[in-house]
Amino acid sequence: MDFLFYITLIVGFSLIYYGYIKKTDNDLKKKELELEEKKVELEMKKIEYSKECREQSE
Repeated sequence: MDFLFYITLIVGFSLIYYGYIKKTDNDLKKKELELEEKKVELEMKKIEYSKECREQSE
């Protein structure tokens, strides 16, 4: 086989691996953002609940 063929294979596999790593990193970041969004929603509900409790006690 030709030397250029082996270089092409190595570059091709490297690009596939790089794409896979980037995809997993992006998926992880997406899940982190979803978790952060849920934390913010929970804090908002806690604030609303505390306001309701104050209003009822008055």
